[in-house]
Amino acid sequence: MKALKVTLLSGVALLVVGCSTNEPTVNTTKQIVTLENGKQYSVPQGSSYTKAPVTDKVIKRYTELGVKDCQNGDITWETESVASSINKVLRTGSKDEGLAIYRKAAKEGTVGCSSPLSNK
Repeated sequence: MKALKVTLLSGVALLVVGCSTNEPTVNTTKQIVTLENGKQYSVPQGSSYTKAPVTDKVIKRYTELGVKDCQNGDITWETESVASSINKVLRTGSKDEGLAIYRKAAKEGTVGCSSPLSNK
């Protein structure tokens, strides 16, 4: 009986560890092209993105959070999971929680900037 309990508990522990560490990864390589303010931008499929180019203030903030590729004329994007998390924090959380989400997203590559595909 004791061996059965040990085996059963080991199996449950293995299942929990396997399920908690095998999270699906976000695929940001699938891109769509969007037209904003007369310019085309390539953004990850299914992401939320801004409609207007970033300002120096946004570039500075994104750089502080870990997004290094923002330039004047870019638009910002974030995956749906990041957008959902930020919306929850805006309703019930703190500013620090929101910043932590963006820092984590910057490390994971689930938030970023897109430059215009053409300068025309």
